[in-house]
Amino acid sequence: MIKKVFLLITSLVLAGCASIPTQLDIQSGPDIAPEAQQEFAYYTPSGPSFNATSQEIVSGFLAAGTSPLNDYAVAREFLSDDFAQRWNPENQTVIRAGAPVFRQAGESLVVVELSAGARIDEQGRYKDSVELATTNLRFRVSLQDGQWRISSAPNLTVVTPPVFSVVFNAFPVYFLDSSTESLVPDLRWFPTKTSTPTRLVNALLAGPSAWLSSGVRSAIPEGTQLTISAVRILNRVAQVDLDSDALAAGQQDRRNLLGQLRSTLLQLPGVDDISLSVNGAFQEIAPGGAETNNEMSLSYVLKPTGVEPLTSIGSMPLNGTQTMVANYNPKLIAITDDGDQVAFTTAEGVFELSSQSLRVEIIKLSSLIDVVALEYDKSGSLWAFPSDASLPVEVYDRTTVVRTLDSPFSGLRLAAAIAPEGTRVVQSIQTEDAESFLDVGVVLRDANSIPLALNNGLRVQPVLGTPIAVSWQEPASIRVLETTASGLTAFSEYSISGPRTQLPMPPNIGIELHTAASSASSYMLSEAGEVWLFSANSWRRIATGVTSISQLR
Repeated sequence: MIKKVFLLITSLVLAGCASIPTQLDIQSGPDIAPEAQQEFAYYTPSGPSFNATSQEIVSGFLAAGTSPLNDYAVAREFLSDDFAQRWNPENQTVIRAGAPVFRQAGESLVVVELSAGARIDEQGRYKDSVELATTNLRFRVSLQDGQWRISSAPNLTVVTPPVFSVVFNAFPVYFLDSSTESLVPDLRWFPTKTSTPTRLVNALLAGPSAWLSSGVRSAIPEGTQLTISAVRILNRVAQVDLDSDALAAGQQDRRNLLGQLRSTLLQLPGVDDISLSVNGAFQEIAPGGAETNNEMSLSYVLKPTGVEPLTSIGSMPLNGTQTMVANYNPKLIAITDDGDQVAFTTAEGVFELSSQSLRVEIIKLSSLIDVVALEYDKSGSLWAFPSDASLPVEVYDRTTVVRTLDSPFSGLRLAAAIAPEGTRVVQSIQTEDAESFLDVGVVLRDANSIPLALNNGLRVQPVLGTPIAVSWQEPASIRVLETTASGLTAFSEYSISGPRTQLPMPPNIGIELHTAASSASSYMLSEAGEVWLFSANSWRRIATGVTSISQLR
């Protein structure tokens, strides 16, 4: 018999600051469900005590709401028989800060006051609170067989940050970019339950988050729903049955629809494929839909001898870059995926080197100076981000036509980075009154994938200091170097709508940050021209004498 592992974390009390023990009691148990459908009891709450007071019932209910096991079965024990069938714990989750305050308001009403640090809605969207918001939750209680039970309560659960980090997981759902060639992740948060595949598909059917919606679309026809509220996993295949509205999708949209579902569901353990049907009729769909952009690009460095691969010892510099360095004194570089174009900035403006066989040509694209970031996007357009945040971002297409994308900001632009699929752009902005924030904007493009506008979107508030360098980590997070009040460089990972993760501090003050060979590793360029690799939770110096780093795009 196949043995399954259950993770049991014992006794967590809501009153005060709840936490989860680090010691796990690992035990063998019966094979109760397919691997992909198992639920793990991260925390085993207690049911209601005999003759508990109304306040103890409400407190116990909130504590039990931290365990989603068996559709919050223990939490429902605190509810009246009638209300237990109607309570919807998946409607919202509140992440509280500090201890809740209980107040009895008459015999049948208990009011719980708490500070909400963040909320997760029914579709898994995480919304952080810039400032803690006080929330009052009202619980009606009544006697049932001589025992207090809750007869009315908000459709939500309440967790602390430690509990959230254990019970909830990040799951991107995928939408199409404007070219319908690539998929763009939209991060959601759900507990790991047997219903997670269903919640992911429902989130996909409901559409993208508001901040992202201007730059993406879905191949799934509007109004499409699951025929039954369940996505079952059979023999590691997710069974998705949509209603007849899905038939409105054309041939290519059906391929893209399948691509959206596959990328969204195949991230789940125990899911290797999906089977798509409409009203029970299996749909045979040819491959060829949009895909995620998960390929890791090679990194190149600018050195006194030219532009060369970062990790290839003894490699020759790219053609023409020796002369470029000698004659122009470049500060930043960007390289196309074929290596034929190298853009660079100088004290005089923005230039581009083109190399064809033995012929090298350098042209001036713009007189823009004080550029803080220079990158090609996946379509080959070059982006130049000026340090003056009020100035427009300049974009040069393959024909070197210059387009300006207006900026809604003022103050200083400290850093910027384009996501691999080219739809999301993160900028670090410091306002004139020294307030710092990260803006995750959305790129609007025409039918030829030429950028037309950059809409400001989701604001991410830094925690430790001023963000001076940023890089994308797939699929939906940003790594950030922040200058602290003490002058040191802090290193953090911020989910795009989600909590921050503190990473080990780098050994030197950094000025650039880039994704390395894997999505878990990063390159940092220090003030001293040293390249440091962050991997396996530690830092290691791998190169010196470097002025700038760029990845092939």
